[in-house]
Amino acid sequence: MEPVYFPPPPAAAHAVHLLSFNQLTDLVAPKRNWLDMFRSIASSSHVQTPAGIAYRGGILYVCDTGTNVVQRWNLQTGRGDSLGAQSKPALLKPVDVAVDESGTVYVADTGLARVVAFSPTGAVLSEFRPAGRDAYRPVAVAVRGERLYVTDLKTHQIDVFATNNGRLADSFGGAGDGPSRFFFPMGLAVADNGRVCVADMMNARVLTFDAQLQLIRSFGQPGDRYGDMGKPKRLSIGPDGVLFVADMGFGRVHLFDEQGRLLMLIGCDGDGPATMPLLSGVAVAPTLPPALADLVPPGFSPDYFLFVSNTVGPRRISLYAIGTAP
Repeated sequence: MEPVYFPPPPAAAHAVHLLSFNQLTDLVAPKRNWLDMFRSIASSSHVQTPAGIAYRGGILYVCDTGTNVVQRWNLQTGRGDSLGAQSKPALLKPVDVAVDESGTVYVADTGLARVVAFSPTGAVLSEFRPAGRDAYRPVAVAVRGERLYVTDLKTHQIDVFATNNGRLADSFGGAGDGPSRFFFPMGLAVADNGRVCVADMMNARVLTFDAQLQLIRSFGQPGDRYGDMGKPKRLSIGPDGVLFVADMGFGRVHLFDEQGRLLMLIGCDGDGPATMPLLSGVAVAPTLPPALADLVPPGFSPDYFLFVSNTVGPRRISLYAIGTAP
């Protein structure tokens, strides 16, 4: 398959589609040993309906609403397992996932109406839900340090929990289209400096807040021009501060700088490589194992990588390299 560059020639490329896949073995062959026959290792694990995704430490985490588990794919060894099938509680509809520096996995589950935290070994550690709130619909999670950020579609607000005790530390937002208000906040990302970005889907915009949760700026609006948005759903932030916005309405990923200026778009129409008609997740990978990094075509210099999930099509997760071409 020929690589697909963005922007297309003759412009200098800053992103390239490497491959699309549905299962771990599409990415890397499993490294087996004699103990594997005694272990329940899903080396051929595949995904049916991918939703939110995350990447940390060589592992790709994929929420699968078709099987109601979170797939954990080790891209170094080619071995995978899943979270949520045998746990108590078992996951009912995992839609988004985030992973902290210790390897704790936070899963937003709209079926359970809570966020479930798993240890690196797969044990349930804790659950997060605001006390006294009659209805709760968590659809996005992000974690930084000891703060867990969760979007609630019932109240159209963002809740901030303390990860060490599960207590609700703060909330902001609420239904509306004014400053610091949301209408279906569907995506979250938190930068290393504490900047919080929210995908405000039905207002067709992204809002950014400082570490004290004060509004910095809002950008995007309905329309079909560059910089306009359809239905922004998921967010991720690159190590260079670039914000990736997975737009379910346009079938594109927008790239914005920290001032909210559009840099470029990733995605194309049709049914070939790099088409993403119904985006469901986006995750930055600062580095990849050598076998995957070697997929980068000659002449392209990658700075980091991007995974994008999509709920339709024959191959529903795509891998891109972000960088420069001479």
